[in-house]
Amino acid sequence: MKTNKLRPIVLAGGTGKRLWPLSTKDKPKQFIPLFGEYSLFDLTLQRLNQEAIFKKPIIVTSRDYLGYVEDSMTRTGIVPEKIILEPASKNTFPAISFAVITALLKNKKERFLVAPSDHYISKNKEFHNSCKVARDSFEDEGLILFGVKPENPSSEYGYITTPFLGDSVSKVRSFIEKPNPNKAKELISKPGVLWNAGMFIFEGSWFLKTCKIINKDILKEIIDLRPKQYPESLYVLPDEAKFKKITNSPFDKIFVENNTANYVILLKAGWSDLGSWFSLSSLHKNLKNEMTPFPESGYTREEKPWGFFENLMETQNSKVKLLSVLPDQKLSLQRHKYRSETWYVIQGEAKVTKSNERFTLLSGDSITIEKNEEHRLENLSDKPLEIIEIQTGTYFGEDDIIRIKDSYGRADLH
Repeated sequence: MKTNKLRPIVLAGGTGKRLWPLSTKDKPKQFIPLFGEYSLFDLTLQRLNQEAIFKKPIIVTSRDYLGYVEDSMTRTGIVPEKIILEPASKNTFPAISFAVITALLKNKKERFLVAPSDHYISKNKEFHNSCKVARDSFEDEGLILFGVKPENPSSEYGYITTPFLGDSVSKVRSFIEKPNPNKAKELISKPGVLWNAGMFIFEGSWFLKTCKIINKDILKEIIDLRPKQYPESLYVLPDEAKFKKITNSPFDKIFVENNTANYVILLKAGWSDLGSWFSLSSLHKNLKNEMTPFPESGYTREEKPWGFFENLMETQNSKVKLLSVLPDQKLSLQRHKYRSETWYVIQGEAKVTKSNERFTLLSGDSITIEKNEEHRLENLSDKPLEIIEIQTGTYFGEDDIIRIKDSYGRADLH
């Protein structure tokens, strides 16, 4: 049985656009302290800080995010093996390939775990167990993916099908990349279907050999950037002019879907990619059912005459709430001096007043209310309305509610 430690490649260059306005290009979601003191990036480093299983990680990120990485190193006390600073975003295949090529200069038999830094995993022990099973389950050829059981027929994820699903590694039968809703419903009704969690284990030399068969042209572009010898410095800076000429290429499309030696292991570790407000809401509900609300996030619940709200998380410049509005109820017509608000409909039908206009929003729709703009939220249906509210500004107290009209006799707070 092989017991080689895995070298993590931590991907930290994404921009997290789907969690706007909380996540922005200047500070994407992996670096935002969503969970009290710690960011998703912090939690990833801490999860991989297990010497019995993992070696020091190689971090791949944008040059623009170096300050966030160094702040995390200070908070967690974890120093990586290398920090690769990309001068441009070229997607995941170049990021992973350059990290592999660099690491193999030191150890040609290195085995890797690719781990995105913007995912949430609530059960680290189960994650470690899955990594050990995957590490010990295959020889030097093949790619092992991590799959999770679908919670709903989402079109946000790629799907994996496998003929056998147990506690060990099984062969991948097929991939279906982000199917339409009807196809997703059909898929989750069948056994042996998983979401692709975007984490992989493979042996480095096999990976390069396979890349030369699958797409040697893109690989050559990356090999041309390879250092002449293993860098002594913590920081690795690829040549900017050459790097910007690399073909933009996602790892799944370039490598995974064209590789014939794919395997999958079922991950039972409370995984969420937090890639949308829907997934944030789903994670919140799952953790609440397990009686473990977001750790150190400042979670509170407050009852209101129209329903209730739950504070999910708060940062220096933002606050996230889940609003649940009862049937035929409405919030006051109001405005705010110090914050803007963006509403994302998770469930139900919302009637929104914004200045002198009225809008109907359904599940998946969103709207932004600017500072000092009069607005109101109503639920005119016979089912509860669920909204994720993202507040951005300088102050988020309930006393920044200037009520203009109210159905419950509440006085203006000012």
